[in-house]
Amino acid sequence: MFEHTTQVRVRYSETDKMGYLYYGHYPKYYEIGRVESLRDLGIRYRDLEDIHQIMMPVMTLNMRYVRPAHYDDLLTVKTVIRHLPTSTISFHMEVFNEQQKLVNGGMVKLCFVDKKTNKTIPAPKILLDKLETYFEAI
Repeated sequence: MFEHTTQVRVRYSETDKMGYLYYGHYPKYYEIGRVESLRDLGIRYRDLEDIHQIMMPVMTLNMRYVRPAHYDDLLTVKTVIRHLPTSTISFHMEVFNEQQKLVNGGMVKLCFVDKKTNKTIPAPKILLDKLETYFEAI
């Protein structure tokens, strides 16, 4: 299992009239978590697209709202890959407030697409090579 955390501060422009983080911004925070978790592995999304010609479109997004986040809260976005990817990759997401209480959780499932053919492909070797040590039997 691979885990990564990153932090994001709620900006004023991301809040609604009640001062809560607007619900539609959570997918953006999930994306920040996904991108930074791959960067931590040494894989840049940009390189996947530009060098390796691989796109990763979102197939499904599920979320649950537990408690509100507010303007200026420093949130921790936890990203977990529970299984070695095959034809898809699932990122399990949790967002915590500064008191370490769960604010939001969910899952994002993406597939791999060859940029030249626009067809789905198996998980790329570059990704599997970076992740396999996290999934070796103990």
